[in-house]
Amino acid sequence: MKKIAYIGMLLLSFAVLSCASNSAASGASSASYFESNAADFSTETLSNGIPVVFKKNNSGKVYVVRMIIDGGVSLVPESKSGLEGAVLEMVEYGSEKYTYADIQRLKFEQSFSITSSAGYDYSTYSFRCIEKYVEGVLDIYADSFLHPLFNPENFDTLKTEYAENIQRSQTEPSSLLALTMQETAFAGHPYASKPVVTKESFDAITLDAVKEHYKTLLNAKRLKIVVVGELPDPVRKVILDKLEAAFASIPAAEYSRPEIPSFTTGGKTVYKKLEQAGDSGYAFGYFSSPDRTSPEYVPFVIASMFIEDALFAQVREEKGAVYSAGIGIMGGVKILGVLSVYRASKPENLQKYIYDAVDSFPDQREIQERLDHYKNKYITAIFSSAQDTNGVAANIVSSLQNYGDPTKYLHRTEEVQAVTAEQVLTAYRTYFARTPMRAANGKVNPIRWVVVDKDGRFKFDN
Repeated sequence: MKKIAYIGMLLLSFAVLSCASNSAASGASSASYFESNAADFSTETLSNGIPVVFKKNNSGKVYVVRMIIDGGVSLVPESKSGLEGAVLEMVEYGSEKYTYADIQRLKFEQSFSITSSAGYDYSTYSFRCIEKYVEGVLDIYADSFLHPLFNPENFDTLKTEYAENIQRSQTEPSSLLALTMQETAFAGHPYASKPVVTKESFDAITLDAVKEHYKTLLNAKRLKIVVVGELPDPVRKVILDKLEAAFASIPAAEYSRPEIPSFTTGGKTVYKKLEQAGDSGYAFGYFSSPDRTSPEYVPFVIASMFIEDALFAQVREEKGAVYSAGIGIMGGVKILGVLSVYRASKPENLQKYIYDAVDSFPDQREIQERLDHYKNKYITAIFSSAQDTNGVAANIVSSLQNYGDPTKYLHRTEEVQAVTAEQVLTAYRTYFARTPMRAANGKVNPIRWVVVDKDGRFKFDN
């Protein structure tokens, strides 16, 4: 089963909605890109109301089927953090008909994978295989989800892994930083319930709790299915028929997506001492940011690219103060911006170096001169993240969950190209500027820092 990386639960990257072709990056217009891809989408509905989105993808005979379970860990009490992930991992262990040993043997013989992921706003259960085996793998996938064995020995193995992960989270600087960051930034928020099992929730994750929570996933109103592959008509029909035969039996109960409030930012710096940090410092500074659906989001991302280059040039190369420094986001439907510092080596003036780099942001004229470079960089990143069937499926899932439209990601390059220098400057002044003189309306967006080092030498003021 998979090992959990605590740093990964924070998603410290710009999770931009991406596209599935290099055509726009090589000069095709966004409009023609949308038109050429939109025809590859079709939607069906199972008899119990579960929508199924099909997307033809002609980049090989690899298929991905991904079930979306709406709600995610925001529906799980913080005291049971990691429970939804535990349920899905137990589902991966198979059923009475397809035992874990059977599945492992068939995975080796047929080179397929069955995976799951628990997230803040939704979770997923997926498989990936070549067309030749799609019928058989779909049988395994469906039977495991609908009739999981919940073998106590398998659960004991999972609990051992969780204990190891928890121990690692307390002894690795990056993992402790990520965990402390989430505890600080998400305190009192629905996202306080973590996707992973924690020291505090470990004893509450029992096999009985897993079985009970599993029942809450069996609600047709919480489910969507995405299918990506070449999808010639006979194969599409076989998949749809099998999905109907398997999942149409799931009942539809009352369900409302949880309301996710915005975050509170600012506050005193949080310090954690850890001997294993050695002579290095590790820090995250979190601040409010526009949501992914906001018209400010793409200018915000482009502004961050300017700043990341400044951090690299000034803080790493010129000052030699860090191994790396950057900007990302964390969260789900609601997000926070994050300034990250990894393996800092010079505690003196480190925060000043970082803030000086941020506030070396160019004026509107220089932004205009460099804007095409960053737009191209953004678009290249978009397409690089979606070069295979898995990437296309991920884009569709993000579009469905964030916009209710599976094709929304096809417009992202158009949105990037439409950004103006004025919008980028406004994003910098609103979200990033560290002095009143540089900030919009003289109001600096507050940052709260979380710092891990050996002895408290790395100081960050608010």
